[in-house]
Amino acid sequence: MKKLLILALIILVSAFSFPQNINVTFQVDMSYQIASWSFPTGANVVVRGDFQTDAGDPNGLWQGNMFQLSDADDDTIYTGTFPMPSNFVGNNYSFKYVIVNPPAGDNWESTPVRQFTLTPPATVLPVVWFNDDSFYVPPFEVANTLNFTADISSILGVGIGGAFDPNQDSFLVMGLDWDNLGKNVVGNRKMVNDNILPGIYTTTLTVTSGSAAPYGVGDSTRWKFKAYPDSRFQNNGWETGSDRWHIYEADGSTLTLPTIVPFILPNFPPTQTDVDFTLYVDVTDAINRYNGLPIPLDELEFVGVRGTADFLGSLEGGCWCADDTLTGHMKVLTDIGSDIWAYHTVVPAGTMTGRYQFRLGAMYPGADTVNGGIAYLNNEFPLGVNHSFVLTNQPTAVSNNWFGYPFPPDDVEQINNLIPDKFALEQNYPNPFNPATKIRYSVPEYSSVSLKVFNLLGEEIVTLFNGEKMPGVYEATFDASNLSSGIYFYSLQTRDFSSTKKMILLR
Repeated sequence: MKKLLILALIILVSAFSFPQNINVTFQVDMSYQIASWSFPTGANVVVRGDFQTDAGDPNGLWQGNMFQLSDADDDTIYTGTFPMPSNFVGNNYSFKYVIVNPPAGDNWESTPVRQFTLTPPATVLPVVWFNDDSFYVPPFEVANTLNFTADISSILGVGIGGAFDPNQDSFLVMGLDWDNLGKNVVGNRKMVNDNILPGIYTTTLTVTSGSAAPYGVGDSTRWKFKAYPDSRFQNNGWETGSDRWHIYEADGSTLTLPTIVPFILPNFPPTQTDVDFTLYVDVTDAINRYNGLPIPLDELEFVGVRGTADFLGSLEGGCWCADDTLTGHMKVLTDIGSDIWAYHTVVPAGTMTGRYQFRLGAMYPGADTVNGGIAYLNNEFPLGVNHSFVLTNQPTAVSNNWFGYPFPPDDVEQINNLIPDKFALEQNYPNPFNPATKIRYSVPEYSSVSLKVFNLLGEEIVTLFNGEKMPGVYEATFDASNLSSGIYFYSLQTRDFSSTKKMILLR
């Protein structure tokens, strides 16, 4: 009898010394997430880890919302206490806190996994900051007004069904408020034609910096052009290429962006016949973008091109090395003198017409050692910057391309590769202007061209261009920042054509 009493006493003491369950208390401070709006109303915080099965979760590890925390006293510290069987005492476990916000999805901590050891009589984990975000800087909001100008003249009426057709198609500025980088976009996203030049579209939008751009000035937000309706354009109307970015300036700033030729692609029909195609590239003042050093033009071994069509090689794959010329990824241009290199081919019938992009590479002794020898022929532009042209059913000569310059370095831009039928000098836009304006002119044949600006006394102010031009439509920028208000004249002179027009500078 005495032995039975002793045994019962041992069992009773053991029960009090080693309880069947050990409570584990998790604690996480959510004040930063609440202040920064990353823990919105209706969201929950849960804990997940490799302890879940041992704690009785039948659905497995690192999933689900069984272990949900709460903030009963509204002190922003979320807690939860959950029992675990005592036979797991001494086991080590890993876990993370997770914000659950349907339908936005789960937001896991980006910190390394947290750990605890199951210890009797209770395991109380210390309070930690979610994601270790312990300091919140209230955002400094700034509002900027942006004046947008897009030149889509090269795609007017050239796609299937006449896209781009101003009577049924729309052109918009999208973004600015993506990813909480901006908010409260005010203005009409739909751009309008300026009623002076076809294809020139403008709009004005005001954007306020968002919570993901907490410092305002110096932060940035991204945007892109888009065309509607989606079905009439490639890529569902979205501009191809990298997103565009606006860097916030001081609160209340108004910024006029330069005229942009967006990469909007209508759905184009295929070529009906073979098309003669020639690409001309001027390598004057070429720079290797990897090291910023001039490319030795007298030592050039070859200039290569890779583009978004088979007849231009391919922008995908390859090594951006000399081997690409053997695999077909890169086509090789020919030196035709005066620092001009050319590539000629015949584009087969059935090739899709429309806008194509390309970039160049220059091979010379030592080029293969730059950038550690990796992709050393991708030495023209930063990623996301390319040349472009529009392929039509007509013979196509793509000229006015300078190695390393998305636009010609003399401030004269070839608008498209279509060959006009006559010389023309168009009215500058905007007019009146302050302080810069654009002057567009057409050259139907290879010709000497002079474009100059004069004051009311007939005195020459500046020569915008003086040299040879391939056939094409061109646009020059005249910056009058150092001139006073008044009337000025600009004149286009060729061997067989002369035209002068008036423009007004208003301060």
